[in-house]
Amino acid sequence: MKKLSIYTFLVAAVLFTGCSQKEVEVGTEAPKNSESALNNIDNSNIQDEVINDAMLERADNGYYYMINGEKVFIENIYFGFDKYNLTTEMKDVAKSNASKLAGIQAGTTIKVEGNCDEWGTDEYNYALGLKRAKVVKDALVMDGIASNAVSVVSFGESNPVCTDKNKECWSKNRRSEHKLVK
Repeated sequence: MKKLSIYTFLVAAVLFTGCSQKEVEVGTEAPKNSESALNNIDNSNIQDEVINDAMLERADNGYYYMINGEKVFIENIYFGFDKYNLTTEMKDVAKSNASKLAGIQAGTTIKVEGNCDEWGTDEYNYALGLKRAKVVKDALVMDGIASNAVSVVSFGESNPVCTDKNKECWSKNRRSEHKLVK
């Protein structure tokens, strides 16, 4: 009986000390061991990296770029709630974007930025944004863009285009954008 009470005490001690709460510090940059950190992209000066003479203007659902002397519209790719797979419609958009981006100059990189709505934890949204950017990169590569010409980054929920609290707004934030960088 004495051994049973000692074992019960030890099990209880392990359970209570092993399940303590830990505070998670949330900063503006991703954790050092995350895949997004492997891309070595400094998110603080994104606009400085964008080729200023190539980007003409931002639209509601994409960007206009000057590629080979032509004004080209590169559409954003949108995702469902808590999803990172491409729908048939978005596969067509990715294919169209790939054909337009095939003419970029050597030395220019296509940065695919994954974004999320405000639902979920910061860590979850950074991971989901990275998965969204990766699936768009894979689609571009399958459609003829060189793999080393495409980089990915996740902004999680930190780069919203809409801040209203409704479904339409949240769906605009679940996207991947294409940026041309030097």
